Amino acid sequence: MHIFIIPIGFLLWYLAYEAKPINNDEATNIWEEEKFIKRTKLLNILKDSF
Repeated sequence: MHIFIIPIGFLLWYLAYEAKPINNDEATNIWEEEKFIKRTKLLNILKDSF
């Protein structure tokens, strides 16, 4: 019985691995740019306060 279970497990693992989501580089870049802008604004506020 184990002879059938192990190959089926590997097959299911392979299918799950192939189905993982693809990162959208364009959306990631926009998010990182927004994060950078917010960080810069906060640093400027801190610099102005001292």
